[in-house]
Amino acid sequence: VMTNNIVIAGRLTEDAELRYTNNGSAVCNFTLANNRNYKNIEKSTFIDVNIFGPYAEAMHKYLLKGTTLDVTGELVQESWDHEGRRYYKHKIIAKELDFRMSKKDTLAKRQQYIENSDEIDEIPDQGQIYIDEKEEIYNG
Repeated sequence: VMTNNIVIAGRLTEDAELRYTNNGSAVCNFTLANNRNYKNIEKSTFIDVNIFGPYAEAMHKYLLKGTTLDVTGELVQESWDHEGRRYYKHKIIAKELDFRMSKKDTLAKRQQYIENSDEIDEIPDQGQIYIDEKEEIYNG
């Protein structure tokens, strides 16, 4: 068995989206923008990230546009056919999130969202949030 582990830092380009599969499993999707400099030119890489199960339901409300975080997970490749062509896309299946934006900054940035939701729990402060194989959530 080969190791498949990736860590990438960036900012969310939009609020995370929470959806459910046909069998009722939660899926949280978001896109992370990773910026880097190459010969004094800023370049961005955009990568889609998925979170599954109870972790997806618990985390989606904290994954707001502009939030800075590190994502650790597994790099996977999807493929599909469309109009006779085969397309490929890489994405990350997240196993661990490390928030880089403080709770205060996140609350200030999205105060309206928080005021309109009765389901908001305490937003994680800086630190790692990860999931084990039993899909139990931990704050490290």
